Amino acid sequence: MWLVLAAVLTFPAGYVNDSLCGECHRELAASYAHVGMSQSFSRPRASKVIEDFDAAPYFHAKSNQYFEMRKRGDDVVFRRYQLVDGKQVNVFEQIVDWILGSGHHSRTYLYATPNGELYQLPIAWYTQPRAWRMSPGYDRADHDGVTRRVRHECMFCHNAYAGVATLSESYWRPQMFPAELPQGIGCQRCHGPGARHSAIALTGNVEKTKSSIVNPAKLDVRRRMDVCYECHMQPAVALFGVRKFGRDINSFRPGQLLADYAPPINIAEKDRFEINHHPYRLEQSRCFRESAGKLTCLTCHDPHRRLAREQYRAACLSCHEKAHRANEDCIPCHMPQRRTQDVVHVVMTDHLIQRKPEANLLAPLEERESQVSGVHFLYGGDDPLLLLLPLVRAHGGASADEVNRLAQLLAEAKPKEIEPYLDLCAGLLRQKRYADLEKTAQLVLDRSPNHPIALEWLGIARTALTGNRSEAIRLIQQSLRVDPTRAEGEFNLGVFLAGDGRTRDAIAHYQRALALRPNFVAAWLRLAEAQRKLGDANAIESEKRARAIKN
Repeated sequence: MWLVLAAVLTFPAGYVNDSLCGECHRELAASYAHVGMSQSFSRPRASKVIEDFDAAPYFHAKSNQYFEMRKRGDDVVFRRYQLVDGKQVNVFEQIVDWILGSGHHSRTYLYATPNGELYQLPIAWYTQPRAWRMSPGYDRADHDGVTRRVRHECMFCHNAYAGVATLSESYWRPQMFPAELPQGIGCQRCHGPGARHSAIALTGNVEKTKSSIVNPAKLDVRRRMDVCYECHMQPAVALFGVRKFGRDINSFRPGQLLADYAPPINIAEKDRFEINHHPYRLEQSRCFRESAGKLTCLTCHDPHRRLAREQYRAACLSCHEKAHRANEDCIPCHMPQRRTQDVVHVVMTDHLIQRKPEANLLAPLEERESQVSGVHFLYGGDDPLLLLLPLVRAHGGASADEVNRLAQLLAEAKPKEIEPYLDLCAGLLRQKRYADLEKTAQLVLDRSPNHPIALEWLGIARTALTGNRSEAIRLIQQSLRVDPTRAEGEFNLGVFLAGDGRTRDAIAHYQRALALRPNFVAAWLRLAEAQRKLGDANAIESEKRARAIKN
């Protein structure tokens, strides 16, 4: 089953619109509306403007680019350009479709393509300096520009569950979203699906109503923490955690063990402080280690409301009353604000509780990437396949050693799920090991007939092995009948048709790829090449469009 884009808001099975919760829980819903989680994702709207849309263009010296965010009527419009002899060139404009982030610290901006993909724009608004700066990971000469795709793993933590199809291949699922999405993390993210609960509530049976929804405060300590940890325990922001095979992206439910869904992974790099390190740092604290499970996220945080500073102090005094000076705030000394190494324009509370924190924690930092090595499970365990996949995915499967190791582990473990075999296919394709790719793609198809990605890769492998493009053309056409939303399929079909001398047919498929994904630089370049071959003057415009997107 493949995703069908919807123009109305849809929910996963068992979920309802979170606004329904406010019918009975008005006070909680009203206070929660001011919490960052409830404001984590939204449409641009005039009532929620915190940015300076009249600010001077931001110049990024490393990439020699100028960036602007402007209000244009009801729209927020992103502009990027370069200056040559005082004239704007390589101009790219895009209407903002979604805002990601509450704005308590920052906001980033997304746009949607016609096939339902979401992409991030290169600049963000930072609330503390009140300035436009590069988005996290963009402060470099070769940044991703307007082509960084927002995967379901990103949205998993930044919004309520979207009504996307349930698929077992998880990481390799189509990365599309419905046209309408929930706006913010709602009640059911921490309390579980609410459809049954709301239906029972109408019967007036109080006891059954209470027992039909999860109250995290009544869970055992591990499961209670896991409700928070599903999003807030990311020891290595540079790596996506790997879900257990067969677990769909939106399949975690409050009350389950996170280890059974996506066990947190860590990397061998000391003293990292990143934007999402609240519980990771807290667990390194002596206070946490010696509390015997009594110190949890809920000790200091009420997810339903923003707390006053003295309420945090009260949590400290529950253990340290005698050692504390009267009316003195604990937080600035023992949990100071610190600049994060991955989002360098933001300072956050360091949850590593220390007697004497190091000095100069607010000094400016240069953005840097974590050095990913020595991957291990945060809480122990030994599944070499699950530990290898984050590295394979982070490196694009480019390392021959990683591909060989993945093939070896799959031969030993023989998992029944197809997901890790798709990872192996991707690595083999990049290594141009077409004979092995043919065997592995066929293995996937034996288990999941007509899987569109496996069909395409099988065609590429057979054509590479035989020199006969007809196999690639036939199998990619078959894959597009299964899933016509895949821009890559349309593009690759065009490439093989062009190689077969069918230039006009190739142009049609490049144009279909661009209709699905207008920011597809390679498709614009191939289209220009084919148009030039036919003497079509539109080739110049296609090349200009490619430069505007890429530069």
